[in-house]
Amino acid sequence: MSADLSETNLTVHPEENADSAALFVGDTGQFDVDTRRALVRLIRGPFLDGSADELVWAALLRNQAVVRQYLSEIFLTLMVDDAERVAFCQQASEADVTFPKLLRRVPLTLIDSALLLFLRQQLSTVTGTGNRAIVGLDDITAQLQPYQRDATSDHSIHLKRINGAVKKMRDSGILRSTTTEARFEISPVLRILFPPEQIAALTDSYERFTDSTEQFTAASDDVSESEGVPAEESDPLDE
Repeated sequence: MSADLSETNLTVHPEENADSAALFVGDTGQFDVDTRRALVRLIRGPFLDGSADELVWAALLRNQAVVRQYLSEIFLTLMVDDAERVAFCQQASEADVTFPKLLRRVPLTLIDSALLLFLRQQLSTVTGTGNRAIVGLDDITAQLQPYQRDATSDHSIHLKRINGAVKKMRDSGILRSTTTEARFEISPVLRILFPPEQIAALTDSYERFTDSTEQFTAASDDVSESEGVPAEESDPLDE
């Protein structure tokens, strides 16, 4: 995606404008390379982690006003948390106006969103303590056990789903590797992306789901395997 900024009134640091000249053939951009990288990461999502790249984070803070203006041109709003050193974009929205959607939605399965809820709850336990939130793969597996379709389904398939969910969280930066194998640090960005009111609502949804799953399992003890297993439940986050 490209945008012509030649008609906009942008304030760019002169030394950065000089450094960014002719980064590639036909380049007419005004931003330095690190500010451009910040823009790309913000648009690609899900967030920009300041602890992962000091240069890109510094460029964003230095040129925050013009980055915010650029994003506004494409119907995005910039959210920055200086304390947690994270930034991300949200789609602009108005009650009576429909704007083009640029940000891509990442589909979440039941296991994905159950893991997300668990990680957010674990992060809450260290809020205000100054400690890092660390979680092990064994903890995750135990927590997600109730979300196996039913007692008769293949446990190896359930474990594969769990590993896939963990990989998705690692790829997005929500889980970070530690020096200990199969143990991860939970990114503080979840405090911003997943506020307390959403935790309460989603917790209630999953408690009701777990109760209904237990009732189904008890009621299906006399059902033969030939009748198959129920389809995977829809994800509350995708509703």
